[in-house]
Amino acid sequence: MKGIGIQLDSNYDLVIQVQRDAQGKIISGLSIGPVTYQNQALLLLAHKGEFKEHPTVGVGIGGMVNDDDFALWKREIANQIEGDGQRITRLSLGEKGLVLEANYN
Repeated sequence: MKGIGIQLDSNYDLVIQVQRDAQGKIISGLSIGPVTYQNQALLLLAHKGEFKEHPTVGVGIGGMVNDDDFALWKREIANQIEGDGQRITRLSLGEKGLVLEANYN
């Protein structure tokens, strides 16, 4: 199911919640749940080349700091989010910030 996966915490570390059976053996550990917003954040923050298996993935939004070409950045954000399989319902970018509403189909 799209939008469900391994969860990360606010520092982008794995969320690990170890559960043991009656004999003390670990039966689960990784937290699984909704990842839509997490995936959006990762796509926005990552620079191209950071996902080694997919070197063209990533917006690198930190590079926008001294750039005022909002149309270029908006296009790149839309391409990356849609490339991840999400459908954008709202995307605006300007002096006041970024608004992104998207979900997996």
